[in-house]
Amino acid sequence: MTTSKALLCSLIGIALLFPAALRAEKPAPESLPKPVCQAAHESSPKPAPGRASETEPLRPVASAFTFEIGRQSALDTYLSPIRYSGLDVALGYERLRAASFAPEKWLTRHNVLLNFASMSNQSGSGAMMSLYLDYSFAMLRRWQLGRGLWLAGGGEAALTLGGLYNLRNSNNPATAKVAIDLGATAMASYHLRVGRLPLTFRYQVSLPVVGTFFSPAFGQSYYEMFYLGNTAGIVHFGAWHNRVDLRNYLSVDLHLGKMALRLGYRQLMRTTHVNHLDTQVLGHMFVLGISGEIFRSAPPARRVVSVYN
Repeated sequence: MTTSKALLCSLIGIALLFPAALRAEKPAPESLPKPVCQAAHESSPKPAPGRASETEPLRPVASAFTFEIGRQSALDTYLSPIRYSGLDVALGYERLRAASFAPEKWLTRHNVLLNFASMSNQSGSGAMMSLYLDYSFAMLRRWQLGRGLWLAGGGEAALTLGGLYNLRNSNNPATAKVAIDLGATAMASYHLRVGRLPLTFRYQVSLPVVGTFFSPAFGQSYYEMFYLGNTAGIVHFGAWHNRVDLRNYLSVDLHLGKMALRLGYRQLMRTTHVNHLDTQVLGHMFVLGISGEIFRSAPPARRVVSVYN
């Protein structure tokens, strides 16, 4: 999939999610059955001094640990004009929790992804490796569109650290990748049962909008930058005119008791065009993991606000 097609697909997805969220009706009337995770005892005795308020909702942490495997292709003209491709493996962690200030409406999300790829060129005469560490924090406003169907959208801050290493090069064999971004993110989730098996389908998309990133000039060596001190023009303002990153994540959780088996697909795109240099890194990953909700204490008989819907 080309960069323009991937970006167009995600923009269409965001365009479909947000108008529906803005037209969302109020939650279902009290006469309809509530989800188990939101069942409440509205009235509870006033707690004794020094104890946590019984009216404060319990906000369990929804966590997922994943192992991911797939394929990555990379083009970086600082290292080579040739595209490389090969095996990509990753470890991921996701943490979701209702916000403390408005738990029914807002949630927070932390994502960490560490991935490594070993690639070769088409002729097999050269090899390249890549290593990336991504962290993001998002604050999302959510809307319930129907029983089990939720949409959410908001802002996200992201940090990327990593680099590419070309084993064939003797001069300038590696290039570092560092970026800080602010962007938009959206999420749709649907909870249902197939027989006795509860399922949660979720789609997430993240699109950085503005930020800063590091890139040397064409032919500028790291020795020249960091030993001789020629660092002018290596930090750039990033926006869609010179940098487009994209993250798509589709998953299904099969709830098996207290934990769930997660299956999914993740697509990552990293592109820059600056200083007469092009970088295009595209990854497609199959996701396998475990997920579930963690209660910080034994759930008392009070309202539970869960993001696992």
